[in-house]
Amino acid sequence: MAEKLVFRVLGSLEVRRGDTLIPIRAGKHRALLASLLVSPNRLVPVDQLCERLWGDDLPRTARATLTTYVMRLRRALAQPGTRPDHLESAGPIRTRPEGYLIEVDPDQLDLLRFQRLLAQADQQADDPAAASATLAKALSLWRGPALVDVPSDSLHREVTPRWEEQRLRALERRIDADLALGRHAELVGELTALTTEHPLRERFWYQLMLALVRSHRPSDALDAYTRLRAFLIDTMGLEPSPEIRELHQRILAEDAALHQVTTPGRGSVTSPWQTLCQLPRDIPDMVGRADLVHQIEKALTAYACGVPVVTLTGAPGTGKSTLAIRVAHRLRSRYPDGQLFVRLTGANGAARDPGDVLGELLTAVGVAREALPDDVDARAAAWRARLADRAVLLVLDDAASTRQVLPLLPGTPGCGVLITGRRLLAEVPGGANIAVTPLAVEDATTLLARLVGAERVAREPEAADAIGRACGGLPLALRIVGARLAARPSASLAAMAERLADEQRRLDELRSGDLEVRAGLALSYAALSPRAATAFRRLGLLANLDVASWVVGVLADDPDGDLLVEELTEAHLLTETGPDATGEPRYRPHDLVALYAAELARADDASANRAALRRLIDTLLVLADAAYSRLTTVTFDEAPVDPLPARPAHLSERTVARLTSNGDAWMLAEQLHLDWAIRCCVEQGWCRDAALLTERALARLDLQLPHHHVLELLALVRDAALRAGEERIAWRMDWQRAMQLATRGLSTEVLDILTKAVDVFERLGSHLDLAYALVALAHFRTEQQAIDEALQLAERAVDAACRSGHRPAFASTVREYASLLAQHGRYEEAIPLLEEALAIARELGGPVDEALVLYQQARHALAHDDLGRAAEAARASVEVLADVPEYRARAYCTAMAARVASARGEGAKAVELAERAREEFARLGDRLGEINAIASLAEAYLEVGRYDDVVALAEQTLPRYADVGAVQQEERLRRALATAARAAAGRSGAGGVSETSSPR
Repeated sequence: MAEKLVFRVLGSLEVRRGDTLIPIRAGKHRALLASLLVSPNRLVPVDQLCERLWGDDLPRTARATLTTYVMRLRRALAQPGTRPDHLESAGPIRTRPEGYLIEVDPDQLDLLRFQRLLAQADQQADDPAAASATLAKALSLWRGPALVDVPSDSLHREVTPRWEEQRLRALERRIDADLALGRHAELVGELTALTTEHPLRERFWYQLMLALVRSHRPSDALDAYTRLRAFLIDTMGLEPSPEIRELHQRILAEDAALHQVTTPGRGSVTSPWQTLCQLPRDIPDMVGRADLVHQIEKALTAYACGVPVVTLTGAPGTGKSTLAIRVAHRLRSRYPDGQLFVRLTGANGAARDPGDVLGELLTAVGVAREALPDDVDARAAAWRARLADRAVLLVLDDAASTRQVLPLLPGTPGCGVLITGRRLLAEVPGGANIAVTPLAVEDATTLLARLVGAERVAREPEAADAIGRACGGLPLALRIVGARLAARPSASLAAMAERLADEQRRLDELRSGDLEVRAGLALSYAALSPRAATAFRRLGLLANLDVASWVVGVLADDPDGDLLVEELTEAHLLTETGPDATGEPRYRPHDLVALYAAELARADDASANRAALRRLIDTLLVLADAAYSRLTTVTFDEAPVDPLPARPAHLSERTVARLTSNGDAWMLAEQLHLDWAIRCCVEQGWCRDAALLTERALARLDLQLPHHHVLELLALVRDAALRAGEERIAWRMDWQRAMQLATRGLSTEVLDILTKAVDVFERLGSHLDLAYALVALAHFRTEQQAIDEALQLAERAVDAACRSGHRPAFASTVREYASLLAQHGRYEEAIPLLEEALAIARELGGPVDEALVLYQQARHALAHDDLGRAAEAARASVEVLADVPEYRARAYCTAMAARVASARGEGAKAVELAERAREEFARLGDRLGEINAIASLAEAYLEVGRYDDVVALAEQTLPRYADVGAVQQEERLRRALATAARAAAGRSGAGGVSETSSPR
């Protein structure tokens, strides 16, 4: 008969058949085998196996690759000579529709033997000698850290720490048994080493002190206590546990009972069940929670079998405890055997030990203190036994972790558990998690009215709403403000609202007696891991913006931003706000949480903060550059951005590519973040970075932020550049500002800026900047009918573009020059130049530039009655932009298509196109474009005989747009008005079609 396989996981992963070691060399194969062995004889889903093997870096072929690994693992475990088609039936790994499982007997896996021995020791609680021997045998199965050679972050995060905790508990129990047997002298050395290795595990210190005092070394026992206390205070700010402090006092008192080496009988001293209601009083003024109360009650009463467990989670101050107490009072009749309430956080804010909590609960329901088992598992078993067949509601307030809660849960139907906590306890079996969020504004105002009086709120409704918003809808914050206002009946709500409006002092204001918002936030912060705490502080450097997880990782200088966000979200210090335009989840702290993070950031090391900002700006520059390169809407008319110097991205190339695969979507998602980053650069004195970001972001910011905001941003960077002596950068920013101003009209300021920019760029020898400034100036002078001057400017622009060697600039300047030649009566010269510009646009893959050249072709063909060519060019210009989010260029091309339709006698089509263009320009706030579309609409109205509409449109438009400076468009409107007036008076006549401006 073939020898069985033996698997060992309590140390390095090892497989043997008899005395033969079977090597599993590939890391992924070891991870797969370990993932099956940690759940012996149970199905492991494919998705879980993939997560164990690859974590977040899941390949597209993960399932197929997993199948291959299973086949290879079966081959490695098979007896030599096993046929390939018999590998599954002959080996321990079984395939199921949803995943795989490994079949092993208890004697084939050291983990199962270890657990079986622990259970055996539980049955030997009254026999210390037998228990000690059994536990020693169990501990001997450990050969080192579990799965030490298995490459799986998931296993080492979720599984092996639990096993290590079981090992340490078993070790504590074995030492307890040895102490009971009088083996204290030989334990001193072992316990001294254990307290050094595990200084926070107070049970080992307790045992060491007891072993020392029984070895007649009380001074050493007291010295051990002194060392423990100093260590806990220095590292944690905490005193030793009550159990340790009691032992210390007994040693000082020379308590003779400490030398007894027999243990009392376990669980034999009990009194009859005591029905208790320990619930705190219900608060009558709760508002806005009726739906939540119903949801919680439904979750607690919906179970036909098993124990319902409902966890209320939320940010500090959302009223979780108040809500739990309300529901518990309402359900008292459903749980006639008692309603128990226990706080799981001690007075110092630290999580209470579950063993201490179990002792408190057991004594409350009639178990004598001297009968309490020492071990947590034994106390949990006694607790479940006391609750069996009873209907008890257990309210666990302010739970810190699943580990703290699990030993407290009842084991049989009839009971219910209601938990509150700042963290999500997803691992609680059979539990329902219900989020408690801040109150809506109207509910916040209602609560304030109940606290301070409805009349006061009615007298100052705006101030009351402002207070609700400043408190972020947090019931705790509102109760603090309400208590302060109630104590001062003559104080105005407006004065309080004004004090709360100051973000620097808002948290100081939210304090009254023992109530304080900051204290609750501090507890949540203190419970974070060091990595997450750093991330939280760094978030305080930002304005309170939605952020993606990569931002959190970069700020904290941590490669796993997702893991940090997960911890901060579980602690309710961040809230998911939904996916952004790229599909990335976004997160944001509550307003008061953000203020607390900002407080911590201000108190943090200034150099570390500046380094964090530097990392984020560098990363944003890399991402913005990558996104800009993928934009479909950047045109040759827009001055090219300065090349980005080499910067560390703090993200992998793959992540950068994924985030910016759609440049427009990334720009849209990060618009507010980019705005903040530009201002941050100015504040930090990083003028060049501010300009680099602005140039890349402006392609989308001008469509997403208010016009005045964009102008302010450009002026901010310009002024910073001037202060830094960066003249070229300053004038590039002012050039961009002039282009923004021009969308609202050709003011003197626009022309002055461009004229000065031309002089500066010429003096600096910056040919590329000069070409773009000249072509912009030529375009606007054309609008003012200064054709001769514009032609000269365009010729200079072409020359500057040639000197720069920049082909897109050459295409842009040639297009403007050709347009001016056509307007100058040199149409035949213009045609080949426009064809050349079109070829360059298509070669360089610029759809917007292609459309703009087609626009010019249509425009000038129309002016020279070449209607066939005009119609083809106009149609093509609109089609090219059909799927491109460049709305301004599309509107100009649509307006031109309307003009061509009017000239071809297609009046109804012309009206529809012109109205569409007008609506788009109005949405963009582009007044220069809007008057262009209005002129096209007037010409379309003429074609369909709507003369009165032409008159009304012109009389409305001409006064309103007189300040725009669009001379050509005004002339078109006046011609249309004159034609309509003649027609309305019975005179015939047709309005000619004139030239119009090109889109910018």
